[in-house]
Amino acid sequence: MKASDAIDRLFEGKPATLRATYDRLISELKQFGVLKESAKQTSIHLEKGSGFAGIHPRKTYFNLEFRTDYEIDDPRIVRLQKISAHRFEHTVKLEQESDVDGQLLEWLLDAYELSR
Repeated sequence: MKASDAIDRLFEGKPATLRATYDRLISELKQFGVLKESAKQTSIHLEKGSGFAGIHPRKTYFNLEFRTDYEIDDPRIVRLQKISAHRFEHTVKLEQESDVDGQLLEWLLDAYELSR
């Protein structure tokens, strides 16, 4: 099975706006450089060499998790976990294409650059 088929399956039965939001996110992230989408059973890992973000589709939104070497204090962060002395995992809820904005992309670029 192709990776794109597995990704399609994760968005089956969900609003078209959710897939459009995912596609917009991927389009923006590809501008950073190498990007691999790795579909798992219930999520999609985004990888440069190692993983830098994860997408967890729900019924009407998806959670985007990413790691930085600093803590982000912003109302968009719905979950924050300190995973080591210098690593923080952040979760943002995405529902529509406009959620993929400059601020989010700055955070994701930091996560991307942190990845090896």
